[in-house]
Amino acid sequence: MSANSRQIQSLERAMHLLELIRAEGGRARLNDLAERSGLGKSTVHGLLDTLMSLGYVSRDQRHYALGLRLRQLAQPVNEAEQRLRQAFTPALRAFAELSGESCFLAVPGGTRAYLTLAALDGRGQALQLPADTRRDGLGTSAIGKVLLAHDRQLARQLARTQALPDALEQELHQVANQGYALDLAASRPGLHCFALPLRLRGQVVAALGAGGPAERLQAPVMRRMASRAMRAMFDLVKC
Repeated sequence: MSANSRQIQSLERAMHLLELIRAEGGRARLNDLAERSGLGKSTVHGLLDTLMSLGYVSRDQRHYALGLRLRQLAQPVNEAEQRLRQAFTPALRAFAELSGESCFLAVPGGTRAYLTLAALDGRGQALQLPADTRRDGLGTSAIGKVLLAHDRQLARQLARTQALPDALEQELHQVANQGYALDLAASRPGLHCFALPLRLRGQVVAALGAGGPAERLQAPVMRRMASRAMRAMFDLVKC
């Protein structure tokens, strides 16, 4: 049995439908969900019926909507998110002021991408987050590499779904030792980023990331910024 085959396809598809409904503003038609998911209408209909029976989806004429039962599940998550925001918003603001670039507060979100909790532009003004707050892949993005470098269980889970290049394994060791990670246009052409870990009671639970045009954020510039941020923000990144 391969590593990928241990994933339950129907569960993965059902969760993807919930994410698609959320991305459509909380309500979506069957035809649109089938088109966006790439699944047949009968498959989508069956999955939605199951989710409706459990209270995670409701139906309003031709539209399917997120069910109120999701609120019960999300309450503890919302409280945890709020605690992280309160703990690290000062660090995010200081990071934006120091770098002068768009900055992001992010947390692990599975093996496919990380989740962004908050974002500021270089002037410290809040940036609106998209409906889908998942960002770039873990193995290419600076934030993702910071999270992988400090969470070996997450790295092992990722390795079970895809082969990790030796170069990435070596880079993760380097990130853990030096305290920051770089992304030199690996996630998006023309975009360079760097990221730092955020600790709560000694454990890395989140990351700060900053990004901007490659011509402005060359690798030596980002290394200097990261080193300066770790010194200047020592008390803010370790709660």
